[in-house]
Amino acid sequence: MPELYIITGSNGAGKSTFGPDYLPEHIRQQNRVFDGDKLFVQKQKELWQSGIRANKEAKKLAFEFVETTFNSLVERALASGSDFIYEGHFTNEATWDIPKRFKANGYSIHLIFFGLENTALSELRVVARTKEGGHYVDPLTIADNFYGNLEKLNQHYTMFDSVNIIDTSEIEHVLLATFNNGILQYAVSRMRLPLWFTQQLPAITAVIK
Repeated sequence: MPELYIITGSNGAGKSTFGPDYLPEHIRQQNRVFDGDKLFVQKQKELWQSGIRANKEAKKLAFEFVETTFNSLVERALASGSDFIYEGHFTNEATWDIPKRFKANGYSIHLIFFGLENTALSELRVVARTKEGGHYVDPLTIADNFYGNLEKLNQHYTMFDSVNIIDTSEIEHVLLATFNNGILQYAVSRMRLPLWFTQQLPAITAVIK
């Protein structure tokens, strides 16, 4: 059975840096993670170097390029029945259409979620990343992604064959909970769950004793 892996979570939570480490070895070795944010930055730089200096126009073209590339890769994977991995945010219902399509086409689908303590830490991580040449994300988008991802995870976690929820607020990451087909397989005790988890994931918290 082909597999789809999705890496999501807060901005600055380490999706690009640590996400591949949480993938099964056979998936990690044979597939490349589609990182739309990284591709967007690369394309924007190319457009700038090619002479398109208007920031708004460069962003528009870069976004269209990322969207077209992603859609093409999705169609190719579905047509060939090959494994696929991508990183992104899932803050509205439309963003869930892709995993639903893979599931409808016989894929096992898996979600790896990286959470942070709060939006302030997310902003600090993004600022630090930007200083090192990474992509910038404005505070409003950071907040939308922080809360939107959690809201949708709380609603849709049962649709996945597996879900791993990991706190990356500290240097040492903490696996908080694992679900298979919506059934709890592992979790730390409720007393050890961080506030971002218990406050923003009430449905998931309810099944943890």
